[in-house]
Amino acid sequence: MQYTFSKEADKKVAEDLEIIIKEIRNRVPKVLSIILTGGFARGEGPIKKVGQKFIPYNDYDLQIISLQKVSKEEIDDIATKISKVLGYGGIKEIFYPFKKTNQKMAKSFYIDLKCDTPADLKKFLPRLRNYELKYASKIIYGKEVRNLIPGFKMKEIPLSDSAKLLLDRVSQLIEYYSTKEEYDPEILSYSIQQAYAACCTSLLVLVGKYETGYKKSTEIFKQNYSKYFPKLKKKIPDLDKKIEQFFLWKVNPNKKIIANLKDEWFIVKENILEVAKYFFGEFLSQDIKTEDELVEGILNMRDIFYTPYINIILKSKLGSGFGKFSKILVSGVSIILKYKYNKRLNNIGIKKKISLIGPAPELSIFASVIYLISSISRGNKIDYSKLLKGIKILKMAYPVKSKKWDEISEEFANAYIAFFMQKI
Repeated sequence: MQYTFSKEADKKVAEDLEIIIKEIRNRVPKVLSIILTGGFARGEGPIKKVGQKFIPYNDYDLQIISLQKVSKEEIDDIATKISKVLGYGGIKEIFYPFKKTNQKMAKSFYIDLKCDTPADLKKFLPRLRNYELKYASKIIYGKEVRNLIPGFKMKEIPLSDSAKLLLDRVSQLIEYYSTKEEYDPEILSYSIQQAYAACCTSLLVLVGKYETGYKKSTEIFKQNYSKYFPKLKKKIPDLDKKIEQFFLWKVNPNKKIIANLKDEWFIVKENILEVAKYFFGEFLSQDIKTEDELVEGILNMRDIFYTPYINIILKSKLGSGFGKFSKILVSGVSIILKYKYNKRLNNIGIKKKISLIGPAPELSIFASVIYLISSISRGNKIDYSKLLKGIKILKMAYPVKSKKWDEISEEFANAYIAFFMQKI
């Protein structure tokens, strides 16, 4: 099987997967199937040759299908143990709590496991991840079960999913950057590549041209940038070239540290903010030109962000004709998410509860990141008015204590991890 752009590296990945399969079967009850997803499943896995060894980047994404329910906490524990068997870090050690100084590419690779039952597969919502699980994954053990995933089309995936992807990558940019240069150059380079990939994906989804696979989508974007995004092309003339440059860096096993890395971080920071203004302008049907307008749009996008999924769930459970209830139900989404998030915060030792009034936690987290990333400019100059705005919004979702950019961005990372690494 092809996992990377290198036949030599494929052998290393195959060896790892053989061990992972054995460990999963020994540790997870009643396994029906193990499915590899993400870049390695598409033959685009990021890997680096160091001497005679190959070091994979970031993670192996694996979906387990079991006849028995297994909690997320148990799966995270199993994933950590398997990671250590392979000589990698564990998800808990890397992310709980998040520290910039702990993020080293050679030590931060981990196994990302998800476990669901066949019944769960039938309920999977139309999301990019689930689409790729059905159509662009590899079964590495067991039975073919992907036919149980609903056969939704790409155009049926709500734009909310691409909106989240774009904001996820903005979040990663501040999590891995440090004004004190306490960052791992390889991880920072990878976060830049991921940011450009998200720009590519979200924009292509916006115009109905996205296809799975970074190579394919990069080519489509390069061929159609001027045609579909003339306004953006005027603001970022070389966005297509940047997307291609960092894709080629990602899949090259002989990759080097990006030259002028700090400059490239500030370039991608500026580029992804422009892409976000454009994307959310289209998504929210607003004329978004400033960071203030972008933040306001994100904070108040509850209805358009959640309603498509509420409609899908209502239709699957009750049939068509119940869409009118979505407007009633969407008002309760924030409360439910905050209730679960408060339980999550308590479980990780944060006793202070967030108010049940106001935006959902993820909207506050995502809105705050726009101010946090735009508050820093070249030379690590800080715009404290923007920084304070970001802190004020982040406090709606997390008890922020710091006032310095590095420490605040680290607290942001822990807020992000607390919310998005829970199983909702």
